[in-house]
Amino acid sequence: MPNQITLADLTKGSASITNPALAGTGAPTGDVVPSAADAAAVAALTPDQQIAKLPAVDQTAVNQLAGQIDFTRDGIESTYGKDAQRATSTFADEILSDTRSKDTGEAGELLNTMLVTIDEAELGGFRKVPILGQVAVSIDKLRRRYQKVDAQIDEIITRLEAAQAKLVADISMYNTMYQQNAQQYRELKITVLAGKKALADFRATQLPALEAEADRSGDPMQAQVLKDFKSKLDRFEKRLDDLDRISVVTLQTAPQIKIIQNADQTIVDKIDTTISTTIPVWKSQMVIALGLSNQRKALDLQNKADDVTNKLLQRNAAALHKGAVDAEKANQRSVVEIDTLEKINSELIATLKETVQIQKEGKANREAAQAKMRQIEADLKQALLDNAQQM
Repeated sequence: MPNQITLADLTKGSASITNPALAGTGAPTGDVVPSAADAAAVAALTPDQQIAKLPAVDQTAVNQLAGQIDFTRDGIESTYGKDAQRATSTFADEILSDTRSKDTGEAGELLNTMLVTIDEAELGGFRKVPILGQVAVSIDKLRRRYQKVDAQIDEIITRLEAAQAKLVADISMYNTMYQQNAQQYRELKITVLAGKKALADFRATQLPALEAEADRSGDPMQAQVLKDFKSKLDRFEKRLDDLDRISVVTLQTAPQIKIIQNADQTIVDKIDTTISTTIPVWKSQMVIALGLSNQRKALDLQNKADDVTNKLLQRNAAALHKGAVDAEKANQRSVVEIDTLEKINSELIATLKETVQIQKEGKANREAAQAKMRQIEADLKQALLDNAQQM
């Protein structure tokens, strides 16, 4: 329990204090807020009840930070939680910078180039001639064409492996980002709960004493000091609401990171399948085609090899096309759908409007109460004077 504050303390700012409650807390040990299904129930709890649901280490952090909050300090209503807020902003800038500099389409383009190269090479033992149609290609020409395309494919594979290595590094980086985002979310929720607890405790224990002191003094200036201080508390409460909203944005960032990470993993898997399965199968089929061309029934066997190769290439081309298109669609898809943004925006606007209306109603009720209290005081004083004159 902090020392009792007087009206005189409100006219001077206290010295700034450090808040080490969150220092060295490490990775999150549990959820600071409940699941979505319990959100309504949690919102109805008092700060102390919400704190009681936290892990022991987080309860200690909240209580320590709450005990250090000094409402007489100048500017506390605008600077509280600023470090956590600044860290969240910096983290968001890092994610944005990384996604802007990422060329997620490079691997997909390489896969497409490989497909086009194989398709246009006409390695089935025939070449297309106008008017005559398909004409058998000599074994020497087929071999030279295969060697040329094989070199092109090897070059594309080298570039695919480099792109795959970068994607694997990015996936690891996103794991670190996800953990950092979770830690920032936890720190924001601890900061908000500590502020709510300190504010609730102050209003319940010390604010009534300040109000009583102002009433006893009968000094309008003292009453104004108290009124200004209450406004400061209201602004501090608004600051807590802003920090709470930032924590929600931080929570929304988590699935966004995972979406990007999963898209990268999809492309990594597709590259691995192409290098380890598709290309070896294609090469083996071409070796078979070349060998069959040397046999007695070269033409018939070559036709069969063409059929096998064409079917194989068609199946692989279809599989590669679908995989490349699906991966590219996943990469190009917006991290947050516009419908989601519109809904969040509508909810925020509605919340702000309702908050303003509630504040106006609260202010009006307080003003009405003030007028009534003044009338009560005047009536009572008049009654006492009348009573004293009649005695």
